[in-house]
Amino acid sequence: MNRPVHKVALLCCLSACTLLGGSITLGTDVNGNSFPFGGTGTEYQEAYASSDFSGPLSITGIDFFLQPDTSGVLGGTYTLSLSIITANINSLSGSDLPSNIGPNNTEFTSVVLSGAAPSELTFTGGPFSYNPSLGNLLLDITITSPSGTAAFEDGAGSGPAGIVRYYNEPATTGTTGFGLVTEFDFGTSSIPEPGTLSLLGCGLVYLLLQRLRRSSAATHSEAAIRHKVFSRA
Repeated sequence: MNRPVHKVALLCCLSACTLLGGSITLGTDVNGNSFPFGGTGTEYQEAYASSDFSGPLSITGIDFFLQPDTSGVLGGTYTLSLSIITANINSLSGSDLPSNIGPNNTEFTSVVLSGAAPSELTFTGGPFSYNPSLGNLLLDITITSPSGTAAFEDGAGSGPAGIVRYYNEPATTGTTGFGLVTEFDFGTSSIPEPGTLSLLGCGLVYLLLQRLRRSSAATHSEAAIRHKVFSRA
């Protein structure tokens, strides 16, 4: 009789632990930007305001979009890292990019790019747990042997709170402003909502009580059997 209810409680626990993933796109295409996938620089950074995010998320993918009606090729080794920063995204250093990186900097992925640029360039890695309440998000890209010519959609600071890019390149060291339109793919939130925690707690308590009841019933059953045996003796 208790099995259906037991299954429901278990499903509730699983539902509490598994939240649906999704994606969020920051910025609206204004023009094309050849950095970092078509330039000659060796480091590129893009800063995103925490207010652009609705809550904690676990980033599993970072996507960029080829500028419409253009083509190009990709070349070089790209290492993407993410960190949380407390500095304003408009006040980072344009000449000392490593100084902008947050203390929890984590390599997201490292890949070798070559061939024709796709309409959507996707980097899968992490996951990286990001909680907007702790600060802004910084994407750092270091490039080895850059040789690309592709231009990707640039949001020109058109996000809700703006996107800012910083990059080094022999002729334009310290240039800031604008930023690639970026899509973040994410999975389960790293910090469950209060309602989720309550649901999980109720489910676990129910399962514990069910186990105690079964253990108690088994003890009484064994006692009854012993009583019958001793009575017959």
